[in-house]
Amino acid sequence: MRAIDIFRKHKDEVTRLWTESVFKTYPLETTGFLRTKQDPFGNPVGHMTKEAAAALYDAVIGESVDIEDTRKALDRFIKLRAVQKFTPSQGLGVFSLMKPLLRTHVLPELLIKKKLHDYLEAESRLDSLTLLAFDMYVKDREILAESRITEIRNQYAQLARWAQRLNAASPLAVEDQGAEAEMHSTEGQGSV
Repeated sequence: MRAIDIFRKHKDEVTRLWTESVFKTYPLETTGFLRTKQDPFGNPVGHMTKEAAAALYDAVIGESVDIEDTRKALDRFIKLRAVQKFTPSQGLGVFSLMKPLLRTHVLPELLIKKKLHDYLEAESRLDSLTLLAFDMYVKDREILAESRITEIRNQYAQLARWAQRLNAASPLAVEDQGAEAEMHSTEGQGSV
């Protein structure tokens, strides 16, 4: 049996366990919902996580090694983790949760078949994918920060315009304008 066949044999089990591990990173009241609700529109987090699990596993085992295809498949999942209230290590630490699963479920059979080299290559690909995910995560967090800064600037500008309108319409502003106009008219009379 080839190494890729051994990896394929364990795909459903490892991706299911990895998905469960990712769900455990969410608050307890959310975890049940993520596990039970199957509708992708009613449970986008669960759907994206399962989609990412399959893409990640395929890339790790060498089934789908085109970087752009893998990037697209993981992009939605990483964006999701970037906008949630996780620290960077919590947001991306989920990628490291696959290694113990591979070691427990796949490595023993590969060792029996004397395919350690294939296993080590898979772990190396997982490390590379984690670094790719880190780059994507940082980019997504930068975009999010820029968006927040723009939003704050827009709110400040709106408040400044509102304050100017209030100041212009206040009775004190009207009195100040009247006093200023009177002062200008008396200055012109005194020089005659």
